[in-house]
Amino acid sequence: MTTGAHDAGGGFGRSAGANAARGVMVIVGAVIVGLLLMNRGLGSDQAEATGQTEVEAVATEPITDAAPVESTTTTSTTTAPVALGAPRDASEVAVLVTNGTDGLKGIAGRGTDILKTNNYITRDPKNADVVGPSVILYTEGFEAEAAAVAAVYGVDPSLVVQPFDPANSPIADIQEADIIVRVGNDGVIQV
Repeated sequence: MTTGAHDAGGGFGRSAGANAARGVMVIVGAVIVGLLLMNRGLGSDQAEATGQTEVEAVATEPITDAAPVESTTTTSTTTAPVALGAPRDASEVAVLVTNGTDGLKGIAGRGTDILKTNNYITRDPKNADVVGPSVILYTEGFEAEAAAVAAVYGVDPSLVVQPFDPANSPIADIQEADIIVRVGNDGVIQV
């Protein structure tokens, strides 16, 4: 008797677990795309025409591109990602970009220019006090906006978005920024 696809290396449980993980990734991707679309795609004219707020207009549209998720019974549980609220408009978010590399010139300025073209309020770009990996830090209440900034740079928010901790800040003077970006040597944020 030959070994089937479900029997090779772990049985049906491993196969179902892999499908569940893919399903979670599809949902996370859909949430990120939804945040981006809400941030840029829905204008106030469309919302006013339907008599709905922007959030209501998006929430009432059916999701038709989502892949079906197969129902399986497994012994482990998966926690769904916590949905972030709709991000504020970029014109309401102040961002400071710092150069956390070992000497690459102009990184913070280029990172700032990218945000300016996306209508963010930008602070004067600076060299980070601490060289380190790329990170996007958010002050309290700006987590969704930090995820949107990561998307502007084409980066998966789960790789770089973290809460701001003054004790571990890449720069002492954050210039009253809501979000602090450190472009690091790791190449995760490329500008």
